[in-house]
Amino acid sequence: PASSFTFCRPAVEYRALPEDFKYQLSRCAGGNLTWHEGHSRKTAGGRTVKLLQQPGTEGLQLHSGESYSVYHTSPTLPCLSRPVVLWSQQDVCRWLKKHCPHNYLTYVEVFSHHAITGRALLRLNGEKLERMGLVQETLRQELLQQVLQLQVQEEGRNLQLLSRGLSGNLS
Repeated sequence: PASSFTFCRPAVEYRALPEDFKYQLSRCAGGNLTWHEGHSRKTAGGRTVKLLQQPGTEGLQLHSGESYSVYHTSPTLPCLSRPVVLWSQQDVCRWLKKHCPHNYLTYVEVFSHHAITGRALLRLNGEKLERMGLVQETLRQELLQQVLQLQVQEEGRNLQLLSRGLSGNLS
């Protein structure tokens, strides 16, 4: 039953706003910024917001040589969403609900049993899905098509981050 998938229940999402931090971050159109020390900060409402570093990337140099990246705690906002590799099981469930609504319960059951996070989601293939218990070819194909689109989206994000990093080093 769907009620047993507690991590898929809607979670309270906190939004990190620039005025919540002591540092004034310059606003980049579509940019993602990371606090490289991996701190958490309290927002004005007293809620803790985790600030994460994206693995394998350099942050933007903003003030006095400090590097930042700020990610929204939800993958629903494309501009400020966390990289897929940082998604929790709950984030993956939200993605499944949005992109595979017709077979959502089937996928959630399998994904929860195998504790699929964002990193694992990006590495799925037909053989892995079959071993996980998705024996129906049409279900695997539907899911793989969505995963492929997600992989392309993430590659685009990584290329943008790389090109921003290179252009920042040239100026």
